[in-house]
Amino acid sequence: MSDRCKYCVCYFLYWLFLFLFLKPIFLLFHWGDSSSFSLGDWLGVVYHGLPMDLSTAGYFSALVVLALSVSAFFDENRWLDRFIKGYTYVALSLAVLVVVADLVLYSYWGFRIDSTPLFYLKTPKNAMASATAGQLAGSILLLLVMFVAALLIFRFMHKRLFKIRGRNVFYLLPSLLFAFLIVFFIRGGLGVSTMNAGRVYFSNSVFLNHAAINPVWNFIYSLSRNDTFEGRYVYYSEDRTAAYFSEMVEPAADSTTLSLLKTPRPNIVMVILESFGSTSCEALGGKKGVMSNLSSLASEGVLFTRFYANSFRTDRGLVALLSGYPAQPTTSLMKYPNKSQNVAKFPLSLKKAGYDLSFYYGGDDNFTNMRSYLVMSGFEKIVNEDDFSSEEMSEKWGAYDHALFQRVMADLRQPQGNAPFFKLLLTLNSHEPFDVPMHRFDNEYLNAVAYTDSCLGAFVSNLKKTPFWDSTLVVLVADHAYRYPDTLSGSDEVRHRIPMLWLGGALRDTLRVDTVASQIDLARTLLSQLDIDASDFKFSKNIFGKDSPKFAFYAFNEGFGMVSDSTVSIYDCGAEKSLLEMDSTLTIKGKAYLQSLFDDLSKR
Repeated sequence: MSDRCKYCVCYFLYWLFLFLFLKPIFLLFHWGDSSSFSLGDWLGVVYHGLPMDLSTAGYFSALVVLALSVSAFFDENRWLDRFIKGYTYVALSLAVLVVVADLVLYSYWGFRIDSTPLFYLKTPKNAMASATAGQLAGSILLLLVMFVAALLIFRFMHKRLFKIRGRNVFYLLPSLLFAFLIVFFIRGGLGVSTMNAGRVYFSNSVFLNHAAINPVWNFIYSLSRNDTFEGRYVYYSEDRTAAYFSEMVEPAADSTTLSLLKTPRPNIVMVILESFGSTSCEALGGKKGVMSNLSSLASEGVLFTRFYANSFRTDRGLVALLSGYPAQPTTSLMKYPNKSQNVAKFPLSLKKAGYDLSFYYGGDDNFTNMRSYLVMSGFEKIVNEDDFSSEEMSEKWGAYDHALFQRVMADLRQPQGNAPFFKLLLTLNSHEPFDVPMHRFDNEYLNAVAYTDSCLGAFVSNLKKTPFWDSTLVVLVADHAYRYPDTLSGSDEVRHRIPMLWLGGALRDTLRVDTVASQIDLARTLLSQLDIDASDFKFSKNIFGKDSPKFAFYAFNEGFGMVSDSTVSIYDCGAEKSLLEMDSTLTIKGKAYLQSLFDDLSKR
């Protein structure tokens, strides 16, 4: 192995072992939180955090790998020695500063460090006001000790290994390999999803999940995002906004006007259907023959005819459905574990009421921090693409939907125990690139939806044959709609209208519900039917509430829509103008709603 190759490998390992060593340091520093966990839990922190440590080591090694490649063309390489030393000294300084700040701040904030401290540094006197002289001195001492220790280790390694002399064009081939590995580690693999905080989540304990996060990675990553929610979308005074918002939330003493269930604790099977929009659903007046199974089942259950998605992406739809929390125009709450951990989640409410929770998805559950959100929602069993055979996988996203439904049915045929169960399924194949093993429509989207609908029909048919059908509620709902036909714009009201259908032997009767509602209303509506407290779901409304406000809010890129029984208002926040305004009062309420949403986000 050439001198350049040896140095490249060892430099990367230097950073990797440094970050690995920080895991037990964090656990020991926060002994009050970590002492109750077993050695296996501690090892789990190190093991599950390894991919993020590899990613961070890749970031810190990238420039040195590049410099080593460039040096292969030069006879004189004294500049390389100076560059590597200077770069490493600066990188170490920044990394240790972030690490020490994280160690100290975690006790107060309860989440790993991100760009938040930078906002407080605008007023350094106030930022330091809460710290005692002893705390400041201790932090500075810890900073110096860690920096000196890491620096001495680097200098020892560099002195022994830096023996690079002269040019070596033959190094170009291994340099390409190193470059590939660096990118591989930085991305976290070759899959669709890139490295994110959710990738390291592995436990029901928030602390253990946080301990697995690399603080330097988390800080760097947060700098690339706009995490500032405070002060955005401000339209009115606090009092005026609060007055409008009070008219759009569930009254504290509201009561349910309709009881749909025959049993107080039914089993619940919830199927979230990828990209199922009303324009391709015959039961909602859409194109015939696409969702033929869902449409035929509509007469057997409770069909919600004026139901809306709160956004246009799966990650936002999941939070809207499970947390009753509205989507935002330019971001996704799921991408901020430090905030998403603080919102209510109805699966967690079910778990506290005695339900067993399972989640099934044929794709990568690390995508957009999904796994961290699911774990914090109480799901103990999570089935993902790793649980399917290669024959069951599509070319792009993951397992075919028929394999997903078959897996769920296989599990349902096993003994379920005495506790009621909640099984959540998220389908996949009606997402681009619409890779499905069926051809019925020339339009790829319609063909993919028809395929998933056929899988759904077979699943419900099999479910009816099980002994627990009479005590089961099936909830079918889309994560968001799709731009079909392509003449629709991303802001159109029809673009966000989706099907929701309740089925199962646990229902008293069939019903057609024409009330305007949206995904965020599912949480309070379902919990109210189960007589489970839903007061934590601030934005959610009971669709069957006697005095519940009847409207739907949805967000699109830099804008929002408000739908009432008879009017629609669509507002472009970037352009600061209405795209459609049938009622100016609805626009005003929409602005107040958005302002209240971001005010709530800034405080979580």
